[in-house]
Amino acid sequence: MIGLKDPPNSALLDLFEGCNVDILAGDESPLDAVQRSPYDIALLESDLDVLKALKGADPRLEVILIGGESTKAVEAVKQGASAFFEKPFDIAALRNIISHILELIRLRRETGELERILSSKYTFHGIVGRNPRMLEVLSFIRRIAPYYKTVTIVGETGTGKEVIAKALHEISPVGKDPFVAFNCGGVVESLVESELFGHKKGAFTGAVEDKVGLFEAAGTGTLFLDEIGELPLSVQAHLLRVLQDGEFRRVGSNKTLRAKCRVVAATNKDLEEEVKKGNFREDLFYRLTPLKISVPPLRERKDDIPLLLRHFLRKFCKRTGKRLTGISRPAQALLLSYDWPGNVRELENVIERAAILTRDTFIGVDDLPAFMREARTSRAEAPMSLDELNKRHIEKVLRQCGGNRTRAAEMLGISRRSLLRKMEKYSIK
Repeated sequence: MIGLKDPPNSALLDLFEGCNVDILAGDESPLDAVQRSPYDIALLESDLDVLKALKGADPRLEVILIGGESTKAVEAVKQGASAFFEKPFDIAALRNIISHILELIRLRRETGELERILSSKYTFHGIVGRNPRMLEVLSFIRRIAPYYKTVTIVGETGTGKEVIAKALHEISPVGKDPFVAFNCGGVVESLVESELFGHKKGAFTGAVEDKVGLFEAAGTGTLFLDEIGELPLSVQAHLLRVLQDGEFRRVGSNKTLRAKCRVVAATNKDLEEEVKKGNFREDLFYRLTPLKISVPPLRERKDDIPLLLRHFLRKFCKRTGKRLTGISRPAQALLLSYDWPGNVRELENVIERAAILTRDTFIGVDDLPAFMREARTSRAEAPMSLDELNKRHIEKVLRQCGGNRTRAAEMLGISRRSLLRKMEKYSIK
């Protein structure tokens, strides 16, 4: 893109031989042009305000300024200009600068293609990761997929347990059969048994017709039991029978039915501790956990964050049609320094929010939530424990949401129940 007051001569245009060049009309704004379509190089009259606006819109744009006072050269470079030339300028020197910039752009594109290949290589059925612990998880699910009948996935809220369950289902021999999900803590206790096993008409008040339970609905596919640690004790014995004998009955029926589906359970609780407290049956615990997948929290696999950022940004752009080319390096550094108590789900929520709010083609630090920027300031002021950092983070989000716990849970990327548990843990009123 060339935006000079005087029309460019043939010698200047020859510098861009082989490139697509747009010459701006006198009244056309360079910022409008950059926001309308991507450019690699902009050759403009010296204007620091325009330079700042262009670099804010696209930090990768290489801007060469022509004309102006030589005293502005240092400030122009500080603000991101690739070069500054006084008039009259040396065409040979400009040619060398442009040649050097074009080589950098070529290398940048090659790097971007390598990153795209790496992102594709380390994305497996929706699971993104190259951290050794995540690669172990992927290796494990590949090994058990052909044979498992029952698997339990453990990990903190937001680590992607359902994504792993779906991947396990998809690569199993029943991958084309139904994948049915049920949140064990999301239904009132009196209805859990009916949801899982179905009921006969008239079995209880409100049972106006026969209902198929989720074990039947899953057929020969997979039933995913999320938050299995929340399953009421009154239902645990029935689940144990299904897992042991493959048999169950609808509520209000004497007819025995056969369960044909595979079962994947997930929990963010320590089930052994729940057994000791009497909240979970020991025999069910041993039936569920011969095969166990442990998903690491995001703070222990931060090397996956760059891949996840690319994955979520691409996913958002594909869904909305908004054109975003990346995340600025300062913003990436802030995202990498944060400890993510809400794990991958919180990261996805933060990226989607920033992608919606940004007015530029890049996500910058100012597009990230205020509590993250404040957390960085707090860390700089004094080191603190992870628990203290998480507590302060939750308190700030609650303040930001005016004490509304449901909204705060959504912003954190966790369930309201999980937020209440964390508030109790950290003594947050």
